[in-house]
Amino acid sequence: MKKTLLLSIGLFLFLGFTENFNIESSTINFSEDIAPIIYENCSGCHHSGGIGPFSLVSYNDVFTNKTAVDYSISNGNMPPWPPDTSYSRFSHERVLSSDEIFKIQSWVANGAPQGDSTLAPAYPTYVTSGPTLGVPDLTLSAPVYVSNAVNHDDYVCFVIPSGLLQNRKIRAVEVEPGNPEIVHHTLVYIDPSATYQTDTSGHCMGPTSFSSKLIGEYAPGSLPTIFPGDNNLAFGVEIQAGSNVILAMHYPFGSNGNTDSTKVHLYFYPTSTTNFREIYIERIVENWNFCVAPNQVQTFNAQYPTNGSAISTKFSVYGIFPHMHLLGKSINCYSVDSNNDTLNLVNIPNWDFEWQGFYKYTYPQVIEQGSRLYSQASYDNTTANSHNPNDPPEIVCAGLNTSDEMFLVYFMFMDYQNGDETLNLDSLDQLTNVEMNSIYGNNTFLSAYPNPTNTGVNFSFKNNQNNIVDMKIIDINGKNIYNKSISTTLGLNKFYWNTCSNNGTKCPPGIYIYGFNFNGQWEYGKIILK
Repeated sequence: MKKTLLLSIGLFLFLGFTENFNIESSTINFSEDIAPIIYENCSGCHHSGGIGPFSLVSYNDVFTNKTAVDYSISNGNMPPWPPDTSYSRFSHERVLSSDEIFKIQSWVANGAPQGDSTLAPAYPTYVTSGPTLGVPDLTLSAPVYVSNAVNHDDYVCFVIPSGLLQNRKIRAVEVEPGNPEIVHHTLVYIDPSATYQTDTSGHCMGPTSFSSKLIGEYAPGSLPTIFPGDNNLAFGVEIQAGSNVILAMHYPFGSNGNTDSTKVHLYFYPTSTTNFREIYIERIVENWNFCVAPNQVQTFNAQYPTNGSAISTKFSVYGIFPHMHLLGKSINCYSVDSNNDTLNLVNIPNWDFEWQGFYKYTYPQVIEQGSRLYSQASYDNTTANSHNPNDPPEIVCAGLNTSDEMFLVYFMFMDYQNGDETLNLDSLDQLTNVEMNSIYGNNTFLSAYPNPTNTGVNFSFKNNQNNIVDMKIIDINGKNIYNKSISTTLGLNKFYWNTCSNNGTKCPPGIYIYGFNFNGQWEYGKIILK
C-alpha cells in the first residue's frame, strides 16, 4: 500500500544544529529515544497483522528495517498525513517534528544501538481482527454477498433492522470490512422510517430520502468515527427506536465472484446522557460535471451554494473529508465570508487514494452566515501518474466507477452555539482506540492519554461509588514524584497531571509509573515523558 505525505524538510534542518547537539546525538538509542517515536507514529500500521508491509514493534524489527525507516521519514513518505499543516491544522496529526526526524537519522547513522532494554516502553498491543474499539453495544452484519462487478463496479445497499426498542445516542461507529480486498468503501446510514429496501441492482449509492442520515464511513486508510464527549457535553448522532441501518457498499471492477459480509459496530452513550449535540455528516461541496482530457493535468472548481447565493445559517465544522479517485492530484477547500475573509479548511497537495478519511479539528471551524464554500481539485491524466487506470490515457469523466472520477467534500458539522470557536474538542474525552477498548471492558482504570507526552497527561477511570481515590507518580528508581487524593463520583472520572512534581518542578524526560488506589487495590501503568 502506497502512502503519501509531503513534509517540508530542507537540508538546512540537519546541517544547522550546534556542535554540542551533534556530540549528544551519539548517545541516542532505541530504548529511550527511538521506541517512543516509533510506537506513537509507526507501529499502529506496522505490526503483525497490520496494514504495513513489515512489523516495527521490537528492537530487532526496527533494526532490521532501519534503512527503510530512515529513507521513508527523510523523504516525507512516512508517517502518512496527507493534509498540508501550513494550510490548516487538525487533531492528532501524524507528523514528525524536525527533532524526531533528526533523532532517527542520527540513530541509524550511529549504528542503531539498542541501549538499556529495561528502559524501553512496553510493547504496544493491537487488535488484529474484530472491532478495534472494544466490545460494541450493537453489531449489525450485512448478508453474505457475492460481488457482481463483471463489467462495472458493483454498488449495493443492504438494509439491516437495528432492533432498538428505545432511542440511543451514538458515540462511535466502526466499519469492519468482511473482505478488505474487495471493499472499496462503505457508507453507513440510519433510516428512521424503516421504509428503504435492500438494493442489489449494482447502482445503489445510498438512500436519497431526506430523513435518512449518514453516520459513518469506511475508505482506505480511514479510522473509526469517534465523537467527542464527556459527562458534561456529548457530541454524536441519535438513532431512533425501530430504525434500520443501511450499509451502502462499493465493490470495484475485478472483484466479481468474491464474497463479503461487512459489519458495523455501534457504541452508545449511557441513556442518562444529557446536554447532547447532534453532528450531521453530509456531502456539501461537489462537482459531477467535468471530464479530464487524456495526456492533460486539469483543475476544476466547485462551490456551495451552487446558485451564487450565500449560506443562510451559521454552523460549526467538526471534520472534513475530501474524496477523489485515481487521477486525483490535489484538492483543497475553504470558505469566504461576507467581509471577504478566507477560512482555510483543508488542502491535500499530493492526493493518495489509499490514504483518505475524515480529518477532525481540535476547535470547531465556524462558517459564518453569508459565507460561500469553494474547492479546487486537480487531476493528472498522463502517463506520469502511476495510478492512471488507462495506458495509454483516455478521457475520464465524473462517475460512479473507480475508473471514473469524483470531486466531493464531505463535512461533519453542527448547529452553531456561542463559544464554539473556543471549544477544545480534544479535551472532551475524545478517546483513542485503546481507550475505547478499556471503557467497554471491566477494567476500573481506563487510560493515560496522550502517552508519550511532553505537556500533560489526562487520566480517565470509572468508579463504582463516590469516594476518595489516591494516585501517585513514581520515577523508574521508585522515588515518589507526585501524589494526590482525588474526590470521585459514580461513573467516569478524569484527572489531569501537568507532569510537575509535588514542589511544582517540571519532571525531566523519562519513564514513570503511575498508580491509582481503588478500594485498597493499586493498579499501575507506565507513561513516558519526552
